[in-house]
Amino acid sequence: MRWQWKCLIDTAKGLLPYEHQLRKAKYQLFSYQEDPGRDHWTIQEGLDQIDWIRSVRSLESLSVLEVGSGWQPIIPVLFSLAGAGRVLMTDRVRLCTPASLHAALRSLTKHKSLIVERLRVREKTFDESMSCDASLDVDEALQRLRLKYLAPCDCQHLDLPAESLDVIVSRAVLEHIPPPVIDNIFSESFRLLKPGGLVCHFVDNSDHWEFRDKGISRVNFLKFSDSAFRWTCLNKQNYQNRLRHPEYREMLLKAGFRVIREERKIDSRALTAIENLPVDQRFRSFANEDLAAIDSSLLAAKPSNLRE
Repeated sequence: MRWQWKCLIDTAKGLLPYEHQLRKAKYQLFSYQEDPGRDHWTIQEGLDQIDWIRSVRSLESLSVLEVGSGWQPIIPVLFSLAGAGRVLMTDRVRLCTPASLHAALRSLTKHKSLIVERLRVREKTFDESMSCDASLDVDEALQRLRLKYLAPCDCQHLDLPAESLDVIVSRAVLEHIPPPVIDNIFSESFRLLKPGGLVCHFVDNSDHWEFRDKGISRVNFLKFSDSAFRWTCLNKQNYQNRLRHPEYREMLLKAGFRVIREERKIDSRALTAIENLPVDQRFRSFANEDLAAIDSSLLAAKPSNLRE
């Protein structure tokens, strides 16, 4: 389907009254739709995030918060398996359901060998964590996994004490948040983290319409002005901020963090597409490599001595 048609359909859905209630009813009437390919990629990136953090410090007994946990708590469970003492899940709207939780546990179980090897945990520990009684409600099941679900909540202003967390992470979330809100989330993260605490964010910088329309490039959205592109985001579920890698780095620095590791994935086909794309004025100051960077990974620390 051409992305423009998909955009129109999604916009029409977004204009329906009680959209959230209708979506919730849909998932009650129909079983949660599992996506093995998506889950595999989520597990891989969750393990990569844990590796990045472990390269700096052990996760044993640390407090971890995930920004935007979504339907499936795959990454929070991985952090719990890796030894975190407490893992907080967050969402503006409560999304995790018994069906999506058990779908996540099934996906994790399918990848048992990979997870056990990468996290260096015993098979018995893994098996015990995955054996979740189907009769338990979501909060009880999450408690058994050492997870706590804070939803609905606003990660710009969390009801948590200052310097009460060790690690804050997100994956494929920040690209869906307006820049001023990201600034506030980074400031709140700085407040919540203990000195020396870490943030680790993996961001998908690509044009998400390309997921449905392979006739466009992964940087197609860079040709539109902000005012024109805003029309594709009338349904809030489709919002993309189009920030590029250096902008996320600068936002972390502005919040007071020290960036200690960063990587960007430059897509060769996107780099070729940029050569012939009439890029909007907003993006013309960026190097082509930054425009074609479809994934960003950043690890930053709150200085242990605030004069650092």
